[in-house]
Amino acid sequence: MKTIKTEVTDTNHRARGSMSIQVDFDKEGPSLLKHDGKTYCYTHKSGTNLKTGLPVREMASFDDARLWITLDGTQVWED
Repeated sequence: MKTIKTEVTDTNHRARGSMSIQVDFDKEGPSLLKHDGKTYCYTHKSGTNLKTGLPVREMASFDDARLWITLDGTQVWED
């Protein structure tokens, strides 16, 4: 896994700031992610963040916590 810095936004749309995450990428974007003590896998849902216009992927943890991440991993929105 590669460690990168990402800007994180919480579920209430408040910036949590820059955080380090660990991420594995497939050909198109993140496929596995470690963030805030949890491991997330790509759910095969993708779309566009309406606020930024950036393409994103949905990730889910084993206990069903969800987040959205940009394809380059530089922005995360907790769900």
